[in-house]
Amino acid sequence: MEERTRMGLNQTEFAARGGVGKATQINYEKGERSPDASYLQAIADEGADVLYIVTGKRSSDSEGRLSDAESTLLTRWRSGSPVLRGYLQEVGQGPASGGNTVTIGGDVGQQVNGDQVVSGPMTFTVGGKQKRN
Repeated sequence: MEERTRMGLNQTEFAARGGVGKATQINYEKGERSPDASYLQAIADEGADVLYIVTGKRSSDSEGRLSDAESTLLTRWRSGSPVLRGYLQEVGQGPASGGNTVTIGGDVGQQVNGDQVVSGPMTFTVGGKQKRN
């Protein structure tokens, strides 16, 4: 009933969008009957928050959906070698605050700020050809 009210529909209108009659809608709202998957799909297509109807928890537009970057990372994880998965897992356990920084770059120089812990093999390749002045 709350979701129907949120959508600004009366029982007859909401029932029609779900492909059922008003009496069936009333029985759903009283808890005397449970809706089937086709009804839930139909009202979801109309904008109803089916997660809320079933669980009492609201979904949001972004909750439960991955961004393109997250989806790409997950795809690489799933198709990756054990070495790649290990690397991604190690990176994922690093500090999220950006408090520790490692910067190694051409003309800028080298910089290591904060505590750094390296567990496992790691290779750094720094620089290239030396510049002559």
